Amino acid sequence: MRVLLFDIDGTLLTTAGGGNRALRQAIEEEFAVENPDTQISFSGRTDRSLMVELLQRNRVSPTENNCGRLRRRYGALFGAELRRTGGTLLPGIVPLFQALNAIPNLDIAVMTGNFPETATQKLEHFEIRRWVRWIIGGDLDVHRDDMARRAAMMVARRHGDAHQETIVIGDTPADVLCGRAIGAKTLAVSTGEFSREQLAPAEPTLLLDDLSDTERVMRFLVDDELLAD
Repeated sequence: MRVLLFDIDGTLLTTAGGGNRALRQAIEEEFAVENPDTQISFSGRTDRSLMVELLQRNRVSPTENNCGRLRRRYGALFGAELRRTGGTLLPGIVPLFQALNAIPNLDIAVMTGNFPETATQKLEHFEIRRWVRWIIGGDLDVHRDDMARRAAMMVARRHGDAHQETIVIGDTPADVLCGRAIGAKTLAVSTGEFSREQLAPAEPTLLLDDLSDTERVMRFLVDDELLAD
Protein backbone atom coordinates (compact mmCIF):
# COMPACT_ATOMS: atom_id res chain seq x y z
CA MET A 1 0.00 0.00 0.00
CA ARG A 2 1.29 3.42 -0.97
CA VAL A 3 -0.06 6.55 0.74
CA LEU A 4 -0.25 9.95 -0.96
CA LEU A 5 -0.56 12.99 1.31
CA PHE A 6 -1.63 16.10 -0.62
CA ASP A 7 -1.44 19.64 0.70
CA ILE A 8 -4.42 21.83 -0.28
CA ASP A 9 -3.68 25.57 -0.62
CA GLY A 10 -1.28 26.36 -3.44
CA THR A 11 -1.06 22.68 -4.35
CA LEU A 12 -4.61 21.67 -5.31
CA LEU A 13 -6.38 25.03 -5.31
CA THR A 14 -6.38 28.68 -4.29
CA THR A 15 -9.14 30.57 -2.49
CA ALA A 16 -8.33 34.05 -3.84
CA GLY A 17 -7.67 35.42 -0.37
CA GLY A 18 -10.96 34.14 1.02
CA GLY A 19 -9.35 32.68 4.12
CA ASN A 20 -7.64 35.93 5.06
CA ARG A 21 -10.86 37.91 4.62
CA ALA A 22 -12.85 35.41 6.69
CA LEU A 23 -10.23 35.61 9.45
CA ARG A 24 -10.32 39.41 9.48
CA GLN A 25 -14.08 39.34 9.80
CA ALA A 26 -13.93 36.66 12.50
CA ILE A 27 -11.50 38.69 14.63
CA GLU A 28 -13.60 41.83 14.18
CA GLU A 29 -16.84 40.13 15.16
CA GLU A 30 -15.62 37.81 17.91
CA PHE A 31 -13.20 40.15 19.70
CA ALA A 32 -14.42 43.62 18.64
CA VAL A 33 -11.06 44.45 17.05
CA GLU A 34 -11.23 47.31 14.53
CA ASN A 35 -9.14 46.85 11.38
CA PRO A 36 -7.43 43.66 12.60
CA ASP A 37 -3.89 42.95 11.47
CA THR A 38 -3.82 39.72 9.44
CA GLN A 39 -0.72 40.51 7.40
CA ILE A 40 1.23 37.36 8.18
CA SER A 41 2.57 34.52 6.06
CA PHE A 42 0.08 31.68 5.75
CA SER A 43 2.12 29.37 3.50
CA GLY A 44 3.26 26.12 5.09
CA ARG A 45 1.69 27.04 8.45
CA THR A 46 -0.86 25.16 10.52
CA ASP A 47 -4.09 26.95 11.36
CA ARG A 48 -3.38 26.36 15.04
CA SER A 49 -0.15 28.35 14.77
CA LEU A 50 -1.92 31.04 12.74
CA MET A 51 -4.65 31.48 15.36
CA VAL A 52 -2.06 32.02 18.09
CA GLU A 53 -0.09 34.59 16.09
CA LEU A 54 -3.16 36.45 14.85
CA LEU A 55 -4.57 36.81 18.36
CA GLN A 56 -1.22 38.02 19.70
CA ARG A 57 -0.83 40.56 16.88
CA ASN A 58 -4.26 41.93 17.69
CA ARG A 59 -3.67 42.11 21.46
CA VAL A 60 -5.95 39.22 22.34
CA SER A 61 -4.64 36.55 24.71
CA PRO A 62 -4.16 33.28 22.74
CA THR A 63 -5.83 31.08 25.34
CA GLU A 64 -7.41 27.77 24.37
CA ASN A 65 -10.82 29.38 24.81
CA ASN A 66 -10.00 32.34 22.57
CA CYS A 67 -8.39 30.14 19.93
CA GLY A 68 -11.52 27.99 19.96
CA ARG A 69 -13.78 31.03 19.62
CA LEU A 70 -11.79 32.30 16.66
CA ARG A 71 -11.77 28.87 15.03
CA ARG A 72 -15.53 28.48 15.33
CA ARG A 73 -16.30 31.96 14.01
CA TYR A 74 -13.81 31.58 11.16
CA GLY A 75 -15.31 28.23 10.19
CA ALA A 76 -18.81 29.70 10.20
CA LEU A 77 -17.77 32.59 7.95
CA PHE A 78 -15.41 30.84 5.56
CA GLY A 79 -17.93 28.94 3.44
CA ALA A 80 -19.83 32.08 2.44
CA GLU A 81 -16.56 33.88 1.65
CA LEU A 82 -15.41 31.00 -0.54
CA ARG A 83 -18.71 30.95 -2.41
CA ARG A 84 -18.41 34.70 -2.95
CA THR A 85 -14.83 34.72 -4.22
CA GLY A 86 -14.86 31.36 -6.00
CA GLY A 87 -11.17 30.58 -5.95
CA THR A 88 -9.38 28.43 -8.52
CA LEU A 89 -8.74 24.73 -8.94
CA LEU A 90 -5.14 24.43 -10.11
CA PRO A 91 -4.12 22.85 -13.44
CA GLY A 92 -4.29 19.08 -13.78
CA ILE A 93 -5.97 18.25 -10.47
CA VAL A 94 -9.14 16.59 -11.78
CA PRO A 95 -7.45 14.33 -14.36
CA LEU A 96 -4.76 13.42 -11.83
CA PHE A 97 -7.27 12.40 -9.16
CA GLN A 98 -9.31 10.50 -11.72
CA ALA A 99 -6.22 8.56 -12.77
CA LEU A 100 -5.06 7.92 -9.21
CA ASN A 101 -8.43 6.60 -8.09
CA ALA A 102 -8.27 3.92 -10.77
CA ILE A 103 -5.09 2.48 -9.22
CA PRO A 104 -5.33 -0.37 -6.67
CA ASN A 105 -3.42 -0.39 -3.38
CA LEU A 106 -3.26 3.40 -3.22
CA ASP A 107 -4.53 5.47 -0.28
CA ILE A 108 -5.17 9.08 -1.31
CA ALA A 109 -5.36 11.54 1.59
CA VAL A 110 -4.93 15.20 2.46
CA MET A 111 -2.39 16.52 4.96
CA THR A 112 -3.04 20.23 5.32
CA GLY A 113 -2.39 23.02 7.75
CA ASN A 114 -6.09 23.90 7.47
CA PHE A 115 -8.56 23.01 10.16
CA PRO A 116 -10.30 19.79 9.05
CA GLU A 117 -13.65 21.55 8.72
CA THR A 118 -12.36 24.31 6.43
CA ALA A 119 -10.28 21.80 4.47
CA THR A 120 -13.48 19.85 3.86
CA GLN A 121 -15.29 23.01 2.74
CA LYS A 122 -12.57 23.70 0.17
CA LEU A 123 -12.54 20.16 -1.21
CA GLU A 124 -16.33 20.07 -1.42
CA HIS A 125 -16.51 23.51 -3.06
CA PHE A 126 -14.30 22.28 -5.90
CA GLU A 127 -16.00 18.85 -5.98
CA ILE A 128 -12.84 16.86 -5.26
CA ARG A 129 -13.69 15.61 -1.76
CA ARG A 130 -14.96 12.30 -3.17
CA TRP A 131 -11.44 11.39 -4.29
CA VAL A 132 -9.86 11.91 -0.86
CA ARG A 133 -10.20 9.08 1.65
CA TRP A 134 -9.19 10.94 4.82
CA ILE A 135 -7.89 14.27 6.09
CA ILE A 136 -5.23 15.24 8.63
CA GLY A 137 -5.54 18.92 9.50
CA GLY A 138 -3.59 21.56 11.38
CA ASP A 139 -5.90 21.79 14.37
CA LEU A 140 -3.69 20.08 16.95
CA ASP A 141 -0.12 21.00 16.00
CA VAL A 142 1.77 24.28 15.91
CA HIS A 143 4.60 22.74 13.90
CA ARG A 144 4.02 21.02 10.55
CA ASP A 145 6.54 18.27 11.31
CA ASP A 146 4.41 17.23 14.30
CA MET A 147 1.34 17.14 12.08
CA ALA A 148 3.23 14.89 9.67
CA ARG A 149 4.19 12.56 12.51
CA ARG A 150 0.53 12.37 13.48
CA ALA A 151 -0.31 11.52 9.86
CA ALA A 152 2.32 8.78 9.92
CA MET A 153 0.68 7.28 13.01
CA MET A 154 -2.66 7.35 11.20
CA VAL A 155 -1.09 5.53 8.26
CA ALA A 156 0.32 2.89 10.61
CA ARG A 157 -3.09 2.36 12.19
CA ARG A 158 -4.82 2.14 8.82
CA HIS A 159 -2.38 -0.13 7.03
CA GLY A 160 0.06 -1.72 9.46
CA ASP A 161 2.58 -3.96 7.71
CA ALA A 162 0.83 -3.44 4.36
CA HIS A 163 2.18 0.14 4.21
CA GLN A 164 5.17 0.34 1.89
CA GLU A 165 5.70 4.01 1.07
CA THR A 166 4.40 7.53 1.67
CA ILE A 167 4.71 10.49 -0.69
CA VAL A 168 4.00 14.08 0.41
CA ILE A 169 2.86 16.53 -2.28
CA GLY A 170 2.99 20.25 -1.55
CA ASP A 171 4.00 23.75 -2.61
CA THR A 172 6.19 24.98 0.25
CA PRO A 173 9.57 24.10 1.76
CA ALA A 174 7.64 23.16 4.92
CA ASP A 175 5.82 20.43 2.98
CA VAL A 176 9.13 18.99 1.83
CA LEU A 177 10.71 19.18 5.28
CA CYS A 178 7.76 17.58 7.06
CA GLY A 179 7.78 14.78 4.50
CA ARG A 180 11.44 14.19 5.20
CA ALA A 181 10.68 14.13 8.94
CA ILE A 182 8.58 11.00 8.43
CA GLY A 183 10.84 9.36 5.85
CA ALA A 184 8.54 10.12 2.92
CA LYS A 185 9.37 10.97 -0.67
CA THR A 186 8.29 14.47 -1.66
CA LEU A 187 6.89 16.17 -4.75
CA ALA A 188 7.03 19.97 -4.70
CA VAL A 189 5.19 22.26 -7.13
CA SER A 190 5.70 25.99 -7.67
CA THR A 191 1.99 26.81 -7.89
CA GLY A 192 1.92 28.62 -4.56
CA GLU A 193 3.93 31.39 -2.96
CA PHE A 194 7.33 29.79 -3.60
CA SER A 195 9.18 29.66 -6.94
CA ARG A 196 11.18 26.68 -8.20
CA GLU A 197 14.33 28.50 -7.12
CA GLN A 198 12.98 28.92 -3.60
CA LEU A 199 11.81 25.31 -3.36
CA ALA A 200 14.98 23.71 -4.73
CA PRO A 201 17.14 24.21 -1.59
CA ALA A 202 14.67 22.05 0.38
CA GLU A 203 15.67 19.20 -1.96
CA PRO A 204 12.31 17.61 -2.81
CA THR A 205 12.50 14.21 -4.46
CA LEU A 206 10.86 15.77 -7.53
CA LEU A 207 10.25 19.44 -8.33
CA LEU A 208 7.68 20.48 -10.97
CA ASP A 209 6.02 23.68 -12.12
CA ASP A 210 2.57 22.20 -11.46
CA LEU A 211 0.60 18.94 -11.58
CA SER A 212 -0.74 19.38 -15.11
CA ASP A 213 1.41 16.68 -16.77
CA THR A 214 -0.65 13.73 -15.54
CA GLU A 215 1.56 11.11 -17.18
CA ARG A 216 4.76 12.43 -15.63
CA VAL A 217 3.19 12.90 -12.20
CA MET A 218 1.72 9.39 -12.32
CA ARG A 219 5.11 7.91 -13.18
CA PHE A 220 6.48 9.39 -9.96
CA LEU A 221 3.51 8.71 -7.69
CA VAL A 222 2.64 5.22 -8.91
CA ASP A 223 4.90 2.19 -9.31
CA ASP A 224 2.84 -0.25 -11.39
CA GLU A 225 4.65 -3.33 -10.14
CA LEU A 226 4.30 -2.33 -6.49
CA LEU A 227 0.64 -1.37 -6.75
CA ALA A 228 -0.58 -4.20 -8.98
CA ASP A 229 -3.31 -6.49 -7.71
